[in-house]
Amino acid sequence: MALLLGIGLVTPAGARDGAFPQRNVPPQSLSPVILTERPGAVQEFTVDPQQVRQMVNRALLTLTSASDIGTAWKRLGITPQDVVGIKITTAGGQGMCTHRSLVNAICDGLRAAGMPMSQIIIWDKFQDRMVRAGYAPQAASDSQPMIASVVPSNNYDPDRYYQSQMIGTLIWGDYQFANSINSYNFNERILGRSYYTQYVTRTCTKIVNVPVLSTNEAFGIDACMSSLAFGSVDNFRRFQGPPTYGDPAIPILLDEPYIQHKVVVHILDALVAQCAGGPAFNPQYCQSLGAIYVGRDPVAIDSLALPRIDRMRREMSIPSPGNLSTYVTSAAVLGLGTTDRRRIQFLRVP
Repeated sequence: MALLLGIGLVTPAGARDGAFPQRNVPPQSLSPVILTERPGAVQEFTVDPQQVRQMVNRALLTLTSASDIGTAWKRLGITPQDVVGIKITTAGGQGMCTHRSLVNAICDGLRAAGMPMSQIIIWDKFQDRMVRAGYAPQAASDSQPMIASVVPSNNYDPDRYYQSQMIGTLIWGDYQFANSINSYNFNERILGRSYYTQYVTRTCTKIVNVPVLSTNEAFGIDACMSSLAFGSVDNFRRFQGPPTYGDPAIPILLDEPYIQHKVVVHILDALVAQCAGGPAFNPQYCQSLGAIYVGRDPVAIDSLALPRIDRMRREMSIPSPGNLSTYVTSAAVLGLGTTDRRRIQFLRVP
């Protein structure tokens, strides 16, 4: 694959909330990112399922140098003994969510790798949002995966949390909300914690992250890292907006073995992309790009998608949101991936 340089820029910045030093990360190999793009695959925000299947399979075959899609998933580390969680994004409703045709193609690829459908879980945080996006809860069977949510089942792990000095206000859906109301125990010990869902800490042995390409004025680009980080924990609102805008909370939330060692691939759904007004669906800020980014390095993917969002904003004469999305660079400093174009192997496929 040819190494392409100079693709977009990420504004350098240190961590806003307690800057961390750069780790002594050993030299690493290139981070491949595959972009497959067919604008004709999307017509008036409606995608062509057959083309979507062809696109994602072609990207995975290229990423893994496999000859068939079952082998591609095996090379990503999938085994029939795994429980695979497909983390989707549904905050934008049907207009701005992970496309079902893309998820179906992923499930079929996993099945080709020998994965029983009953051991696949399609999940996001809030059940009501999932339902509005077309992902109603369903039980797993031999012919279909499970569709489930973290809330309202309160599926959090009491033993795994991120402790921060930044205090938040607990609301319905947070792990400690009911206990805090009953005991009036609003203190730093509780409000400074963000508990991880058991889907990432216990239930799933492998994770496939399938976010959408959008924005959030509270932290900037909303793609691979932000979707997985904020979707995996409760009490996350305290990290959004001023003064930190998600930096360094997003990379720190992802810097855990039960996420780092489980995520086998990130598949960024940019079939329809939104450059402002997210996470809710605002069609006036959307473009039908017909694009899918695939790779194992979420920092590299987000750093390539960011300039595309910026270009969309310029084309629509939308003012710059300012110095947001700095968490992308902070994630590279923390060693979660790279923004260095010399280390990103970027390849376009049909």
